[in-house]
Amino acid sequence: MPVAVRRAAVAEHTSSPPLPSSSIFTPQSLLQQSRWIRDDLDPQVARNGPNALRSDDLLVLDQFLRKIQASKLTLDDIRYSRLHLAMLSISGLATRWPNKLIERADKLRADWEALYGPLKTWGTPLYEKGGRLNGLCKAEDVHNEMLLAKWLKSKSAKINPLSSRKSGSIGFTAGDWWISPIFAFKDGIIDSPSSEGGITADSKGAYALLMIDDEELGSLSPTTFTYRTKPQDNGRYRLTSATIGSRHPIRVLRSHTLRSFWAPKAGVRYDGLHKVVGWSIITDKATKQMVYQVQLERLPSEPSMDVVLRRPYSDEVEDYGEYKRLRHVLREQQEEAARGAGIARLVVNPDFVLTDA
Repeated sequence: MPVAVRRAAVAEHTSSPPLPSSSIFTPQSLLQQSRWIRDDLDPQVARNGPNALRSDDLLVLDQFLRKIQASKLTLDDIRYSRLHLAMLSISGLATRWPNKLIERADKLRADWEALYGPLKTWGTPLYEKGGRLNGLCKAEDVHNEMLLAKWLKSKSAKINPLSSRKSGSIGFTAGDWWISPIFAFKDGIIDSPSSEGGITADSKGAYALLMIDDEELGSLSPTTFTYRTKPQDNGRYRLTSATIGSRHPIRVLRSHTLRSFWAPKAGVRYDGLHKVVGWSIITDKATKQMVYQVQLERLPSEPSMDVVLRRPYSDEVEDYGEYKRLRHVLREQQEEAARGAGIARLVVNPDFVLTDA
Protein backbone atom coordinates (compact mmCIF):
# COMPACT_ATOMS: atom_id res chain seq x y z
CA MET A 1 0.00 0.00 0.00
CA PRO A 2 1.44 3.44 -0.91
CA VAL A 3 2.56 5.47 2.10
CA ALA A 4 0.13 8.36 1.49
CA VAL A 5 -2.86 6.01 1.19
CA ARG A 6 -1.75 4.00 4.22
CA ARG A 7 -1.46 7.07 6.46
CA ALA A 8 -4.75 8.47 5.15
CA ALA A 9 -6.51 5.22 6.05
CA VAL A 10 -5.13 5.45 9.59
CA ALA A 11 -6.30 9.04 9.94
CA GLU A 12 -9.88 8.22 8.93
CA HIS A 13 -10.25 5.85 11.86
CA THR A 14 -8.82 8.13 14.56
CA SER A 15 -11.36 9.37 17.07
CA SER A 16 -11.26 12.89 18.46
CA PRO A 17 -9.29 13.35 21.69
CA PRO A 18 -11.13 14.32 24.86
CA LEU A 19 -11.65 18.06 25.13
CA PRO A 20 -10.34 19.63 28.36
CA SER A 21 -12.07 22.63 29.87
CA SER A 22 -10.47 26.02 29.26
CA SER A 23 -9.39 26.16 32.89
CA ILE A 24 -7.22 23.05 32.63
CA PHE A 25 -5.47 23.52 29.28
CA THR A 26 -1.92 22.27 29.61
CA PRO A 27 0.83 22.43 26.98
CA GLN A 28 0.53 18.66 26.51
CA SER A 29 -3.27 18.73 26.08
CA LEU A 30 -2.91 21.55 23.55
CA LEU A 31 -0.28 19.52 21.69
CA GLN A 32 -2.66 16.56 21.60
CA GLN A 33 -5.40 18.71 20.08
CA SER A 34 -2.97 20.22 17.58
CA ARG A 35 -1.84 16.78 16.44
CA TRP A 36 -5.47 15.73 16.04
CA ILE A 37 -6.13 18.72 13.77
CA ARG A 38 -2.92 18.53 11.73
CA ASP A 39 -2.27 14.79 11.48
CA ASP A 40 -5.80 13.34 11.53
CA LEU A 41 -8.38 15.87 10.37
CA ASP A 42 -6.46 18.03 7.91
CA PRO A 43 -5.45 15.11 5.60
CA GLN A 44 -9.10 14.06 5.42
CA VAL A 45 -10.23 17.58 4.51
CA ALA A 46 -7.44 18.06 1.98
CA ARG A 47 -8.38 14.81 0.26
CA ASN A 48 -12.19 14.81 0.43
CA GLY A 49 -13.25 18.36 1.29
CA PRO A 50 -15.30 19.71 4.24
CA ASN A 51 -17.88 16.92 4.07
CA ALA A 52 -15.17 14.42 5.04
CA LEU A 53 -15.43 15.41 8.71
CA ARG A 54 -17.88 13.66 10.99
CA SER A 55 -20.47 15.78 12.74
CA ASP A 56 -19.11 14.92 16.20
CA ASP A 57 -15.59 15.93 15.11
CA LEU A 58 -16.93 19.27 13.85
CA LEU A 59 -18.73 19.84 17.14
CA VAL A 60 -15.72 18.99 19.28
CA LEU A 61 -13.39 21.15 17.18
CA ASP A 62 -15.78 24.12 17.23
CA GLN A 63 -16.05 23.86 21.02
CA PHE A 64 -12.26 23.67 21.29
CA LEU A 65 -11.73 26.79 19.19
CA ARG A 66 -14.34 28.66 21.22
CA LYS A 67 -12.59 27.77 24.47
CA ILE A 68 -9.22 28.73 23.04
CA GLN A 69 -10.66 32.07 21.95
CA ALA A 70 -11.81 32.72 25.53
CA SER A 71 -8.47 31.63 27.01
CA LYS A 72 -5.33 33.67 27.41
CA LEU A 73 -2.70 31.28 26.19
CA THR A 74 0.93 32.21 26.59
CA LEU A 75 3.27 32.39 23.62
CA ASP A 76 5.29 29.52 25.08
CA ASP A 77 2.23 27.26 25.25
CA ILE A 78 1.15 28.11 21.72
CA ARG A 79 4.61 27.52 20.28
CA TYR A 80 5.14 24.28 22.21
CA SER A 81 1.81 22.85 21.06
CA ARG A 82 2.17 24.18 17.47
CA LEU A 83 -1.41 25.37 17.82
CA HIS A 84 -0.64 28.33 15.57
CA LEU A 85 0.39 25.88 12.84
CA ALA A 86 -2.87 23.97 13.36
CA MET A 87 -4.74 27.24 12.74
CA LEU A 88 -2.68 27.75 9.58
CA SER A 89 -3.74 24.28 8.45
CA ILE A 90 -7.38 25.28 8.81
CA SER A 91 -7.22 28.79 7.32
CA GLY A 92 -4.23 28.64 4.99
CA LEU A 93 -4.21 29.11 1.22
CA ALA A 94 -6.28 26.65 -0.82
CA THR A 95 -7.90 25.33 2.35
CA ARG A 96 -10.98 23.12 2.05
CA TRP A 97 -12.10 23.43 5.65
CA PRO A 98 -15.68 24.57 6.49
CA ASN A 99 -16.02 28.38 6.37
CA LYS A 100 -17.15 28.62 10.00
CA LEU A 101 -13.97 26.97 11.24
CA ILE A 102 -11.81 29.03 8.87
CA GLU A 103 -13.25 32.21 10.37
CA ARG A 104 -12.53 31.05 13.92
CA ALA A 105 -8.98 30.06 13.03
CA ASP A 106 -8.38 33.39 11.28
CA LYS A 107 -9.63 35.27 14.35
CA LEU A 108 -7.28 33.33 16.63
CA ARG A 109 -4.31 33.99 14.33
CA ALA A 110 -5.10 37.70 14.24
CA ASP A 111 -5.44 37.90 18.03
CA TRP A 112 -2.17 36.04 18.61
CA GLU A 113 -0.25 38.14 16.11
CA ALA A 114 -1.57 41.31 17.75
CA LEU A 115 -0.20 40.07 21.08
CA TYR A 116 3.00 38.29 20.06
CA GLY A 117 3.97 39.47 16.58
CA PRO A 118 3.92 37.71 13.18
CA LEU A 119 3.70 33.92 13.30
CA LYS A 120 6.63 33.58 10.89
CA THR A 121 8.94 35.07 13.53
CA TRP A 122 8.04 32.58 16.27
CA GLY A 123 10.43 29.81 15.20
CA THR A 124 10.53 26.20 16.38
CA PRO A 125 11.20 25.57 20.10
CA LEU A 126 13.85 22.87 20.21
CA TYR A 127 16.62 23.66 22.70
CA GLU A 128 14.80 26.21 24.83
CA LYS A 129 12.48 25.47 27.76
CA GLY A 130 9.76 23.08 26.66
CA GLY A 131 11.71 22.05 23.55
CA ARG A 132 12.36 18.41 22.74
CA LEU A 133 16.13 18.71 23.28
CA ASN A 134 16.08 21.09 26.22
CA GLY A 135 18.45 19.74 28.88
CA LEU A 136 19.84 17.06 26.56
CA CYS A 137 22.13 19.22 24.49
CA LYS A 138 22.64 22.69 23.07
CA ALA A 139 22.52 23.97 19.53
CA GLU A 140 26.31 24.17 19.40
CA ASP A 141 26.66 20.40 20.13
CA VAL A 142 26.81 19.65 16.43
CA HIS A 143 29.22 16.70 16.43
CA ASN A 144 28.22 13.38 17.98
CA GLU A 145 31.71 12.94 19.39
CA MET A 146 31.50 16.27 21.18
CA LEU A 147 28.04 15.52 22.50
CA LEU A 148 29.07 12.09 23.79
CA ALA A 149 32.13 13.62 25.42
CA LYS A 150 29.90 16.19 27.10
CA TRP A 151 27.52 13.50 28.38
CA LEU A 152 30.37 11.31 29.63
CA LYS A 153 31.93 14.20 31.53
CA SER A 154 28.63 15.04 33.21
CA LYS A 155 28.27 13.92 36.83
CA SER A 156 24.73 12.77 36.07
CA ALA A 157 25.75 10.74 33.00
CA LYS A 158 23.93 7.39 32.85
CA ILE A 159 25.24 6.21 29.48
CA ASN A 160 25.86 2.47 29.53
CA PRO A 161 25.70 0.32 26.37
CA LEU A 162 25.12 -2.72 28.55
CA SER A 163 21.66 -1.45 29.47
CA SER A 164 20.49 -2.11 25.89
CA ARG A 165 21.89 -5.64 25.81
CA LYS A 166 18.81 -7.10 27.44
CA SER A 167 15.91 -8.95 25.87
CA GLY A 168 12.37 -7.64 25.59
CA SER A 169 10.98 -4.13 25.28
CA ILE A 170 12.97 -2.94 28.38
CA GLY A 171 10.44 -0.17 29.05
CA PHE A 172 10.02 1.10 25.48
CA THR A 173 6.74 1.17 23.56
CA ALA A 174 6.30 0.54 19.85
CA GLY A 175 6.02 3.97 18.23
CA ASP A 176 8.65 5.65 20.42
CA TRP A 177 10.59 8.14 18.31
CA TRP A 178 13.93 9.98 18.40
CA ILE A 179 15.40 12.77 16.29
CA SER A 180 18.57 10.73 15.66
CA PRO A 181 20.19 7.44 16.72
CA ILE A 182 22.40 9.14 19.30
CA PHE A 183 19.36 10.01 21.41
CA ALA A 184 17.97 6.48 21.05
CA PHE A 185 21.38 5.28 22.25
CA LYS A 186 21.32 7.66 25.22
CA ASP A 187 17.92 6.32 26.24
CA GLY A 188 19.32 2.79 26.14
CA ILE A 189 17.34 1.02 23.41
CA ILE A 190 20.43 0.38 21.21
CA ASP A 191 24.11 0.11 22.10
CA SER A 192 25.67 2.44 19.52
CA PRO A 193 25.23 6.17 18.79
CA SER A 194 26.21 5.63 15.16
CA SER A 195 23.82 6.52 12.34
CA GLU A 196 25.16 3.49 10.46
CA GLY A 197 22.65 1.13 12.08
CA GLY A 198 23.44 -2.44 13.03
CA ILE A 199 22.68 -5.12 15.59
CA THR A 200 22.82 -4.74 19.37
CA ALA A 201 24.24 -8.03 20.61
CA ASP A 202 26.68 -9.77 22.95
CA SER A 203 27.89 -13.32 23.47
CA LYS A 204 24.51 -14.35 24.85
CA GLY A 205 22.30 -13.17 21.99
CA ALA A 206 20.95 -10.34 19.82
CA TYR A 207 18.56 -7.79 21.29
CA ALA A 208 17.89 -4.95 18.84
CA LEU A 209 18.60 -3.77 15.32
CA LEU A 210 18.45 -0.41 13.59
CA MET A 211 17.75 -0.66 9.85
CA ILE A 212 19.04 1.93 7.38
CA ASP A 213 19.52 2.32 3.62
CA ASP A 214 18.81 -0.90 1.69
CA GLU A 215 18.72 -3.27 4.67
CA GLU A 216 14.98 -4.04 4.44
CA LEU A 217 14.31 -6.10 1.35
CA GLY A 218 11.10 -5.26 -0.55
CA SER A 219 8.47 -6.05 2.07
CA LEU A 220 4.74 -5.74 1.32
CA SER A 221 3.96 -5.59 5.03
CA PRO A 222 5.58 -3.73 7.94
CA THR A 223 5.20 -6.81 10.13
CA THR A 224 6.99 -9.43 8.01
CA PHE A 225 10.21 -8.58 6.22
CA THR A 226 13.77 -9.63 5.40
CA TYR A 227 16.72 -7.85 7.00
CA ARG A 228 20.00 -7.71 5.10
CA THR A 229 22.82 -7.65 7.65
CA LYS A 230 26.12 -5.84 7.23
CA PRO A 231 28.96 -8.25 6.30
CA GLN A 232 31.14 -6.91 9.13
CA ASP A 233 28.43 -6.99 11.84
CA ASN A 234 29.23 -9.85 14.24
CA GLY A 235 25.74 -9.54 15.67
CA ARG A 236 24.47 -11.53 12.68
CA TYR A 237 25.80 -14.70 14.29
CA ARG A 238 23.74 -14.11 17.43
CA LEU A 239 20.71 -13.10 15.35
CA THR A 240 20.81 -16.45 13.55
CA SER A 241 22.00 -18.59 16.44
CA ALA A 242 20.93 -22.21 16.21
CA THR A 243 20.30 -22.23 19.95
CA ILE A 244 16.66 -21.38 20.55
CA GLY A 245 17.45 -20.10 24.04
CA SER A 246 19.77 -17.42 22.66
CA ARG A 247 17.28 -16.14 20.05
CA HIS A 248 15.40 -13.49 21.99
CA PRO A 249 12.61 -11.33 20.56
CA ILE A 250 14.37 -8.48 18.73
CA ARG A 251 13.61 -4.77 19.13
CA VAL A 252 13.37 -3.43 15.57
CA LEU A 253 14.00 0.25 14.82
CA ARG A 254 13.63 1.90 11.42
CA SER A 255 15.56 5.00 10.35
CA HIS A 256 14.24 7.59 7.93
CA THR A 257 17.22 6.71 5.70
CA LEU A 258 15.79 3.21 5.20
CA ARG A 259 14.49 2.74 1.67
CA SER A 260 11.16 1.25 2.66
CA PHE A 261 7.45 2.11 2.55
CA TRP A 262 7.47 1.65 6.31
CA ALA A 263 10.35 3.99 7.18
CA PRO A 264 9.51 7.08 9.28
CA LYS A 265 9.45 10.48 7.57
CA ALA A 266 12.26 11.64 9.85
CA GLY A 267 14.44 10.38 12.67
CA VAL A 268 14.33 6.91 14.21
CA ARG A 269 11.23 4.96 15.25
CA TYR A 270 10.92 1.84 17.40
CA ASP A 271 8.51 -0.56 15.68
CA GLY A 272 8.19 -3.24 18.35
CA LEU A 273 9.38 -6.75 19.15
CA HIS A 274 10.03 -9.25 16.35
CA LYS A 275 11.11 -12.86 16.16
CA VAL A 276 13.53 -14.48 13.71
CA VAL A 277 11.66 -17.04 11.59
CA GLY A 278 14.41 -17.96 9.13
CA TRP A 279 17.55 -16.87 7.31
CA SER A 280 19.72 -17.54 4.29
CA ILE A 281 23.31 -16.78 3.34
CA ILE A 282 24.17 -15.38 -0.09
CA THR A 283 27.25 -13.99 -1.82
CA ASP A 284 27.04 -10.30 -2.66
CA LYS A 285 27.75 -10.01 -6.38
CA ALA A 286 29.42 -6.61 -6.02
CA THR A 287 31.64 -7.21 -2.96
CA LYS A 288 31.90 -11.04 -3.09
CA GLN A 289 31.22 -11.05 0.66
CA MET A 290 28.88 -13.43 2.47
CA VAL A 291 25.65 -11.65 3.43
CA TYR A 292 23.03 -12.91 5.87
CA GLN A 293 19.39 -12.31 4.95
CA VAL A 294 17.25 -12.72 8.04
CA GLN A 295 13.46 -13.11 7.97
CA LEU A 296 11.68 -11.44 10.88
CA GLU A 297 8.06 -11.42 11.97
CA ARG A 298 6.46 -8.97 14.36
CA LEU A 299 4.99 -10.43 17.56
CA PRO A 300 1.16 -10.36 17.46
CA SER A 301 1.11 -9.09 21.06
CA GLU A 302 2.67 -5.76 20.00
CA PRO A 303 0.57 -2.56 19.55
CA SER A 304 -1.05 -2.12 16.15
CA MET A 305 1.25 -0.92 13.38
CA ASP A 306 -1.55 1.44 12.29
CA VAL A 307 -0.79 3.40 15.45
CA VAL A 308 2.99 3.06 15.13
CA LEU A 309 3.05 4.28 11.53
CA ARG A 310 1.53 7.61 12.57
CA ARG A 311 4.89 8.57 14.06
CA PRO A 312 6.58 10.91 13.64
CA TYR A 313 3.86 13.53 14.12
CA SER A 314 3.99 16.84 12.27
CA ASP A 315 5.64 18.60 15.21
CA GLU A 316 8.29 15.87 15.40
CA VAL A 317 9.07 16.25 11.70
CA GLU A 318 9.42 20.00 12.27
CA ASP A 319 11.77 19.39 15.20
CA TYR A 320 13.87 17.11 13.04
CA GLY A 321 14.04 19.73 10.28
CA GLU A 322 15.10 22.44 12.71
CA TYR A 323 17.67 20.11 14.29
CA LYS A 324 19.25 19.37 10.93
CA ARG A 325 19.16 23.00 9.83
CA LEU A 326 20.87 24.31 12.96
CA ARG A 327 23.45 21.50 12.92
CA HIS A 328 24.38 22.31 9.34
CA VAL A 329 24.73 26.04 9.94
CA LEU A 330 26.62 25.77 13.23
CA ARG A 331 28.81 22.88 12.11
CA GLU A 332 30.09 24.91 9.17
CA GLN A 333 30.77 27.87 11.46
CA GLN A 334 32.58 25.74 14.06
CA GLU A 335 34.67 23.82 11.55
CA GLU A 336 35.73 27.02 9.84
CA ALA A 337 36.74 28.52 13.20
CA ALA A 338 38.56 25.30 14.22
CA ARG A 339 40.53 25.20 10.98
CA GLY A 340 41.64 28.77 11.52
CA ALA A 341 42.73 28.06 15.10
CA GLY A 342 44.24 24.62 14.44
CA ILE A 343 42.03 22.93 17.06
CA ALA A 344 41.85 19.12 17.08
CA ARG A 345 38.48 17.43 17.42
CA LEU A 346 37.67 14.97 20.18
CA VAL A 347 36.81 11.44 19.14
CA VAL A 348 34.99 8.87 21.28
CA ASN A 349 36.19 5.37 20.42
CA PRO A 350 34.01 2.25 20.81
CA ASP A 351 35.21 1.84 24.40
CA PHE A 352 33.98 5.37 25.18
CA VAL A 353 37.46 6.77 25.87
CA LEU A 354 38.18 10.33 24.72
CA THR A 355 41.05 10.76 22.26
CA ASP A 356 42.23 13.53 19.93
CA ALA A 357 41.41 13.21 16.22
